[in-house]
Amino acid sequence: MKSILSIVIFIITLNVQAHEFYEAKVLLLNGNVIECQATLPENELTETSIQIKENDDTIASSIKSNDIYQILYVIKGNKYFFERNNVGITQKAFEKHRTNYSTGKEWYLVIFSDESIKAFISAQYYYVDKEKGIISTHSFEGRNINFGTSYLLKRPNENAPTVITMEGISNSKFREWASSYFEETPELVTRINKKEFKNSRIEELALAYASYQKK
Repeated sequence: MKSILSIVIFIITLNVQAHEFYEAKVLLLNGNVIECQATLPENELTETSIQIKENDDTIASSIKSNDIYQILYVIKGNKYFFERNNVGITQKAFEKHRTNYSTGKEWYLVIFSDESIKAFISAQYYYVDKEKGIISTHSFEGRNINFGTSYLLKRPNENAPTVITMEGISNSKFREWASSYFEETPELVTRINKKEFKNSRIEELALAYASYQKK
């Protein structure tokens, strides 16, 4: 009973936060930049939108997510960078996880960015953890956009981010997917197979790859 109650309370919290506004800069696909207050993005089956307003005293309007490229939020002094990109793919079949490129798009939280590679987190919901004062993520198992929270990488010449690991994926599967993705960088593959990188810390993996590209 307590477990069900906790889930209900958490869902209510997410719904409340979906209507909260935070300091933001919104970069549209047409190149225009809007400085405003904005709601946090979320990934749903239907097309989503971002609510924006000039200040606390103005009425909010909405912008379709697919008209936006990036959003920079400033929350409690911390900066969070979101990017709208094609739905992530996996390199090969693994149980129920998708393997084909999709024309759909979703919101990603950028956790590492370099000219040679970016690292992302993809989730159904992004929310502010009131106790920690930082953005956290949550996904309900079985959604079609992504199967749980995913950690992805994307190089400039790739059409979509590639899933490197997910919540609940084993360390061995993470190393398999990461090794396949970086097969053209054998030095990094060796380090991956020596268990140098942790499952959910793909920003460290991205940093290592970026360092090899600068040599």
